[in-house]
Amino acid sequence: MDRDEGLTALDNIVTQFNTYEDFLDSQITTVDLYYLEDEGLARQLVELGYRGTGEVVKREDFEARKAAIEIARLAERTQKK
Repeated sequence: MDRDEGLTALDNIVTQFNTYEDFLDSQITTVDLYYLEDEGLARQLVELGYRGTGEVVKREDFEARKAAIEIARLAERTQKK
């Protein structure tokens, strides 16, 4: 996967979820919660890449990309006016 594909995948993740915690929660299964009995621990395991069904995304990358997309959206809206 090259850099552009990675950014596109990250953009899809960032636009799909409102918060980083929502993204982490989407990677946690009911079986994970059954055995771990702790949502915080399950989130940490996903964040570290030990559990989850998708791509590992760091909090900093998620928040930076979310901010960049919001800035681009606001700039586009301003240009239309």
